[in-house]
Amino acid sequence: MNPEEATVFTERCFNGEPASCSFACPFHLDLRSFLDKAAGGKWSAAYKALRSAVNFPVVVSKLCPRPCEGVCQRRATGDEPIAVGKIEEACLNYVKTRKAESYSIPPKNEKIAVVGAGMAGLSCALHMALKKFGVTVFDKAEGWGGQLREHPDFALFDEDIALQFSAVKAEFRFNTEIKSLDELSEYDAVYLATGRGGEGFGLTDSWDSTLMTSSDPKIFLGGELCGVSLMEGIAHGAEVAKVMEIYLQTGKASLSHGTYDKNYCGHNIDHSGKESVARVLPASGGAYSEEEAKAEASRCLKCDCDRCLTSCELLRMYRKKPVKLAVEVYADSKAKPPIAPCSLTRQTFSCNDCGYCKSVCPEGVDIGALLSLGRTVRVAANTHPKALHHFWLGEMDFATGEASYASPAACEYMFFPGCQLSASSPELVEKAYAYLSDKYSAGIYLGCCGAPAHWAGEAERMSKNVEEIRRVWENSGKPTFVFACASCEKLFAAYMPDIPRVSVYQLLAEDDSITPAAGFAEASVFDPCAARDFDEMQQSVRRLAEKSGTVLEELREKNRCCGYGGQMKTANPKLYNEIAENRAALGDKPYIVYCANCREVFLTKNKDCTHILDMVFGDGAAKSVPSLQEKRDNVIMLKKKLMKDIEGKDFVPKSNEWDSLTLIVPDEVTAAMNEKLITLSDIKEAIWKAERDNDKFIDENGVCLCSLVTPVIIYWAEYIPNADGTYSVTSAYSHRIHFKEEV
Repeated sequence: MNPEEATVFTERCFNGEPASCSFACPFHLDLRSFLDKAAGGKWSAAYKALRSAVNFPVVVSKLCPRPCEGVCQRRATGDEPIAVGKIEEACLNYVKTRKAESYSIPPKNEKIAVVGAGMAGLSCALHMALKKFGVTVFDKAEGWGGQLREHPDFALFDEDIALQFSAVKAEFRFNTEIKSLDELSEYDAVYLATGRGGEGFGLTDSWDSTLMTSSDPKIFLGGELCGVSLMEGIAHGAEVAKVMEIYLQTGKASLSHGTYDKNYCGHNIDHSGKESVARVLPASGGAYSEEEAKAEASRCLKCDCDRCLTSCELLRMYRKKPVKLAVEVYADSKAKPPIAPCSLTRQTFSCNDCGYCKSVCPEGVDIGALLSLGRTVRVAANTHPKALHHFWLGEMDFATGEASYASPAACEYMFFPGCQLSASSPELVEKAYAYLSDKYSAGIYLGCCGAPAHWAGEAERMSKNVEEIRRVWENSGKPTFVFACASCEKLFAAYMPDIPRVSVYQLLAEDDSITPAAGFAEASVFDPCAARDFDEMQQSVRRLAEKSGTVLEELREKNRCCGYGGQMKTANPKLYNEIAENRAALGDKPYIVYCANCREVFLTKNKDCTHILDMVFGDGAAKSVPSLQEKRDNVIMLKKKLMKDIEGKDFVPKSNEWDSLTLIVPDEVTAAMNEKLITLSDIKEAIWKAERDNDKFIDENGVCLCSLVTPVIIYWAEYIPNADGTYSVTSAYSHRIHFKEEV
């Protein structure tokens, strides 16, 4: 993996770029930062930011025409722009001490000549002197300031200039006119800033406006000599100083890193929902009081795109900007086993792959796809945390192996209910298939779309599953697949786009003879994240719900993940609970869902909900959530019934020696096992092996403790043997550790 494979995901992200006002500012002052400091009354910090950007804060605050105010995005809320000029004036009034800038660095040997002691020349001279170059400024006038010497406020400007040069060494040669560049041959670099109509020594026609160089590599030009305004001329001084320093170091002029694109003006941010706040007017009619300045500065919207960072619970939790995430995904790909100090593991495997970040981003930046790449690369490098997806991959193996079934005859439609609906509501799968087979030429395929492999980054496993689905599809006459699960349809669209697709909800909604039962008088449809691009599926569910007489109220947000996606629960239970609770609280009304996973999440969070198929094929009442073991048993029973009904064959499921054990498990222990992803079969196997090998601990109360060691997870069970040959389980838990016994 090379860096570009990761950074391509975030190259369009403009989070953190300067605001439009900063692009408009000739000095590119970070106005977000400056105004934030001013709003907090941190005048010393605000002054330092202002001075560092503009060089001569008094001159600029008095004379700048404020192009920043012309592009202020406060206008988007119907307000006047921020009064930046008055806030700068307040900063100068209320800062306690104005200090000149100085750096503790060794002096340099190179000598710089600046021709012209106007503001453009002084700006360059100040910057080069701060870097400890030997600077000499020439001017034919009797002092500095150029055209400003005639300004009525020159006394203030003179004081400001003197203050800024007070902490640096620079030689000023006034009343000295340079008539030939030969007079400056001893200098390593020369900056010509002789003002409008000034002497350019025949070099102005060769001026490069980007690098401010000329046909003579050591001669630089800028300021009003080159036709720019006074403020742009001062800004030129800072820019040319950077280019000149690179020239002195390398012998070639070039732009420094982070140089602004002069043709770019920044993004306008979506400010919908932002409160209108009127401009603060000074009570005195003149300058702001300190409190007025702080209040006006606080009107700043701090324009920056953070839609994904504020909308996504995952990104809010880790507070890492998109560009940084891309860099860390690449860095993690280079980690080497067995020691893999990956910085992004928890976040990478906590993403629910819902696509919401992409949907809210104005540039369509897809952080979910970036983190998905991170998982895939980590799996390929064998530096992934295997325990986080171990259970779910085992369930996929079960769904595509022992529990898989495809009706053998060729068909026009193939009902693909998905592994989770088959496990939690097998009766709905039966009834939906009966409807489809009666109305259409329909077959049925019990299997898994591969979501666990996709979410885990298991590319090879996903590829094999796709091959098997394609084999079934082709053997069945290439039918249209009928989905009850949006996640299944989403993955088919991504991995097998040529297979025709339709949702069972669309087919049901088109049937005027169907009148679903009303589970609730009023409800909201909760659209799963995977259905975001399936508008027909979303609308079909609403038509079915409306046929029942249910009054629908739309949620304020659509297509948000319930928390199940990406199987984040094992990687980040705290985040899972936050997301699940947030989604349950999206609306006050009960939910109508059409995703088995959403239904399970909401029922465990005590949110009233029902599946739309329960309304179509049942009484619309919510059903309880089965245990993990019950889910497996449900799928096996469904397969047995389908095989018998369709082919007249008996299905004999695989058996294990421990299946015959009878365990007595209290409800609270079963709930804890479900939470920890421990099946009843895991505990049966552990107890059976412990009893067979007498490999257990027994405490003084007769409670036994045993373990079942797997390559990734260790399961533990506490139990009491009963006289009738049964076992009472008192506790069950697991650890994600490697375990080695020593004799």
